[in-house]
Amino acid sequence: MDAREFLTTAQELLQGNREIDYRNAASRAYYCAFHLCKMLLEELPKSQGTLGASHQKVILELLSYPDKEVNKLGKKLEQAKRLRQKADYQLNVTFSRYEASRIVSQVQKILSEVDDYLRSLKDKS
Repeated sequence: MDAREFLTTAQELLQGNREIDYRNAASRAYYCAFHLCKMLLEELPKSQGTLGASHQKVILELLSYPDKEVNKLGKKLEQAKRLRQKADYQLNVTFSRYEASRIVSQVQKILSEVDDYLRSLKDKS
């Protein structure tokens, strides 16, 4: 399965009009970003590798990688994780379409940046 399918599902869920749709959109979008970033780490030289790694381990490895562009992906993934946690765990707090749109938009950027980075790695080899 391609991790990008999570983002497609998130975009479809944004068309709904229920809070559960927005919460599920945030969660699906985050998982797209998580899997893409994990895949990127597995391709990077000098990466510790994250096969089977926890979400926080992936974020920390991105943040500590010796490339500023990869570090930025770590920050974006960390922000997306926070919103996903709110959507999944803070049921007593309203989760809006705006918040879901924010995470979907952020993940679209992550997708583009991961694809660009992977392309640049292939060009160097």
